[in-house]
Amino acid sequence: MMSRNTRRAACAHVKRGEPPRRRGRAPGRRNLCATLGLSLAMGLALVSTAYAATDLERCEKKKLVGLGKRDLCMAKERSKEVSGRIPDFARCEARFQAVLLAAERIADCRWHENGDGTATDLNTGLQWELKTDDGSIHDVDDMYTWTGTAPYTDPSGTAFVEFLGTLNGGVTSDGTATTGCFADRCDWRLPTIEELAGILEEPCGGVTPCTSIPGELMEHYYWSSSTVEDTEGIAWLLLFNSPGLGVGSKTNSSYVRAVRGGP
Repeated sequence: MMSRNTRRAACAHVKRGEPPRRRGRAPGRRNLCATLGLSLAMGLALVSTAYAATDLERCEKKKLVGLGKRDLCMAKERSKEVSGRIPDFARCEARFQAVLLAAERIADCRWHENGDGTATDLNTGLQWELKTDDGSIHDVDDMYTWTGTAPYTDPSGTAFVEFLGTLNGGVTSDGTATTGCFADRCDWRLPTIEELAGILEEPCGGVTPCTSIPGELMEHYYWSSSTVEDTEGIAWLLLFNSPGLGVGSKTNSSYVRAVRGGP
């Protein structure tokens, strides 16, 4: 691609006082500059085409920027509580919902795979563990209990001790930096029933999974962190192929998916 300075230099050979050129000879200054200008325009067009963002990329970028602005808005609203004022979180969420609508007019984008075994839900900002089929701690076939010790109501089952314990099991050599946690984050948890239900998508009929989250999925009940009201020994679950809410004794075994973050 030719720069403006290069173009000017190429045109500068024709100076005042030079005799006029005859037709049929080398092109004059005007023709040469016109040719250079066309070449410059074509070069810019080619570069622009080569690096043009796809609709999917534009959609993802718009949602990611919107998430950042929502988080900043939420932080400003929380600061109001320090001075005794009432925060208006609904205003932040309303603005973000408007961004989502604008982004979805460009393309259908929901999940951004982070390349570390996780995916970010661009509609909520939550970062989710991706399930695998490789026998690791992320294996989709593994089932866990919610509780394991009497009175069988506290989060002492394998879902918390083994599963989340492994994901958050970082170590530190100097007391200043922890390493070894899953995806370099040590705050993984079970989702609330609202968060788990939030990744369900329509249409949903029982033939295919009711979610587009990447990775493996067991079309069965998954544990949430939410306890059923007035029933300490029972927690909420979510079925991914009906869909449907369910409840189960915390001593039972079911599937899990970890999540972190949130507004």
